[in-house]
Amino acid sequence: MADNAIGTYIGNYVIYHMGSASSATSTLTIVGGLASVIGFAIAGFIADKIGRKWTISTGLSITVIALLIMCFVAPSSAQTADGYNKLPSLLFAVWAIKGFGMALVHNCSFPMVVELSSSKTIGKFTGFYYAASMSAQTVTPVLLGLVFRLSRAWQALPVYSTILFALSCAVFTLLVKNIKAKKLENVKGLEALGSDD
Repeated sequence: MADNAIGTYIGNYVIYHMGSASSATSTLTIVGGLASVIGFAIAGFIADKIGRKWTISTGLSITVIALLIMCFVAPSSAQTADGYNKLPSLLFAVWAIKGFGMALVHNCSFPMVVELSSSKTIGKFTGFYYAASMSAQTVTPVLLGLVFRLSRAWQALPVYSTILFALSCAVFTLLVKNIKAKKLENVKGLEALGSDD
């Protein structure tokens, strides 16, 4: 829910809260994408050292820190030639950190579901995994819309996502088992970019 919220509404946040041109969202996406490429490339190596659970927990923690910083990024007073506010440099750093952190999560999450299930339960747990993911993407715009309506502030976006990422990190770190089964090898380097999750 946290990642879907920030991804869905970042364009509106850039335009209406930051007062920047809509094209600035594309630049943020490129910065986050480049950082996630690095994250995907090294996530397998990290998972080999500390395990998938702790790689995911690390990715979630990094993302929480990034979005916590985003809560305090104010619109810039500097303007572009078109009269829009320049997007603060700190927001680009936040987006890069978030992209890297979420790459660690995405690279290890589905393989961990496979690792935690048996041959008899793999279908059931794969179904739960995707049902949870799709439900989150359905619920988030509605729930965040209510938050926006009540708060009347675009600043609610990073606060909402930070809270949900922090809850996700806490639940995952405290409740999910860390097992060392090797049902699936961790993909590494450029292989990680072409893998399905």
